[in-house]
Amino acid sequence: MATATKDIQAYTAAAFTPPQKFSQFCQNGGKPLGGIIDGKSVPGSMNATFESTDPGSQEILARICEMGEAEVSMAVDAATKAFHGDGVQGWKSVDVEERIELVNKLVELCERDRDVFLACEILDGGKVSELAEGDFGQIRACAEYFVDIARKIPMGDGPSMQVSPGVEGFTYREPWGVVAGIIPWNYPIVLTSWFMFPALLSGNTILIKPAEDTPLSALYIGKLAEEAGFPPGVINVLPGRGEITGQCIAENPGVRYISFTGSPGVGQAILRTCDRHGTRMKREMGGNGSAIVLGDADPEVVARMVGKYTNQHFGQTCCTIHRVFVDNKIADDFIDAQREFMENLKIGYQADAGTQLGAVVNTTQKRRILQAQKEAGWRGGQAILAGGVAEVSGKQGNYIKPALYKTAPGVDCNPQEVFHTFATICPVSSAEEALQLANSSPYGLGASVWTKDIEKGIALAKQFRDGTCQVNCHNSIAYGLPYGGQGISGGPGAGVNCEETFLDYTQVKAVYVAEYPG
Repeated sequence: MATATKDIQAYTAAAFTPPQKFSQFCQNGGKPLGGIIDGKSVPGSMNATFESTDPGSQEILARICEMGEAEVSMAVDAATKAFHGDGVQGWKSVDVEERIELVNKLVELCERDRDVFLACEILDGGKVSELAEGDFGQIRACAEYFVDIARKIPMGDGPSMQVSPGVEGFTYREPWGVVAGIIPWNYPIVLTSWFMFPALLSGNTILIKPAEDTPLSALYIGKLAEEAGFPPGVINVLPGRGEITGQCIAENPGVRYISFTGSPGVGQAILRTCDRHGTRMKREMGGNGSAIVLGDADPEVVARMVGKYTNQHFGQTCCTIHRVFVDNKIADDFIDAQREFMENLKIGYQADAGTQLGAVVNTTQKRRILQAQKEAGWRGGQAILAGGVAEVSGKQGNYIKPALYKTAPGVDCNPQEVFHTFATICPVSSAEEALQLANSSPYGLGASVWTKDIEKGIALAKQFRDGTCQVNCHNSIAYGLPYGGQGISGGPGAGVNCEETFLDYTQVKAVYVAEYPG
């Protein structure tokens, strides 16, 4: 195998030791970490706490107060006052350059405390350092992109037009008011940034509801927001379980807009709740990504590339590859190379040097993954790598071996998103057959074509029923291009990371003006 092929490696850990500042933050003087409402730490009226643990060691990192209905109402009231102004200038009226100045200050403070955020991603989130460092870089990248957009898109009055004799009309663009971001556990820093910066820069006040498995980075951002000088109530952080805190947010009519990332079932349930009182909502709801490998591709090179993306964050990435359709001519070589890549992944603790496949986030996920591995066989998949529980010396985390199955057209052994290093490989007779099978899934977040024939690859990519379509790459994200889903993977709105994302956090009304009659 060529050296270039061997150079294609999975995301890999460097040794990591958390800074003292992280430990002090988690310990919080022996008290549970409270939510952040109106610029203050709030313990919560339910007297309920939950633990945030290191998935690779099961060590308790911090205890966190759970926010309930009373705290959500308090946060909505605080955010509403901060938006409109309560004896002072409201956030909606703050000049865009003043908002930008505060956002830039927050970014600088995040970069000052870079190692704290890396500790959040690595220890709280279970990521290897190579991926965690890339995620941290999204804070500045996202802020800078939306700063530029905020300067470019005018708020307030649009151009006037003559509607009829004596009647003129114009548009008026304004922020929604109080908006909420319900953030998943797998990419907490990235997805908090993707929500927070466009929402704030367009003039909204925000509620951040982090996942109960990974709340620490959002709570630390809330702490830094106060240091940066954001007015109280502009940024509020509400930790807690989805069925408690998240549901209370969805039920509160004072929340005008919700950005949700999570599973289809939860997203659809929240949407039904929001519809009762007219709250708008945008959704990204997972995927079961596909890759089509044409017969002209180098099976060893592409198998390693596909393996890298299948294993990104141990498969806990919404848009990653879990279904592979490969030309019969190269299928055997591809399967052999894919097996070699995946069975040689180094399973270990995510903060130890060399680890490529760490523990999954919690025992619930572990149970779901092991059940899905069994069901793949029951549904007709032929095990190439059977998966199962993995052991890591000295660690009690939720470690699972990678799973790889060979299947055939018509054998649907991978119908739902399995959040692990898990994939099925289906040999096909043509690109058209592969495309039909790839598009047969109700999901539609990310898909890719692998071929030396770029024009053919582009033509096939355009026919995917997915929000992100790629040729010879996968898990691709760029500011200026939308990232969103089709099918059950997405919802209304423009996805994230583009100019339309900023517009999603605003509303437009038409204003008609006529001379007073008589």
